[in-house]
Amino acid sequence: MFKQLLALTGCIGLALAPTTAQAWEPGDDWQDSQCRTTRDEGGNSVEVCQAIYDGNKVYLGAYWNDGSEVVGPCSTEDPEPIEYKGMTKAEARTWVKTYCP
Repeated sequence: MFKQLLALTGCIGLALAPTTAQAWEPGDDWQDSQCRTTRDEGGNSVEVCQAIYDGNKVYLGAYWNDGSEVVGPCSTEDPEPIEYKGMTKAEARTWVKTYCP
């Protein structure tokens, strides 16, 4: 009985153990009013979103139906981090330069 109680206590402890929360970043909660649909050069549908985060930084998010995406601050400087998937960094930077104000 003691071993079963100890095992049960261990399971409860694991279930209640704190987990590391992922950091919030732009793109996690775009509002419909911040997005519009356009087409890329290949004719593919792209949802392009823009909003102000971090006080006064404008951020861009571009999302394709195949799962490709670009998310990051509207800056043409390389030190500014952008996240991209399904394309090269150069292609992602082109999207930032084209769609940012």
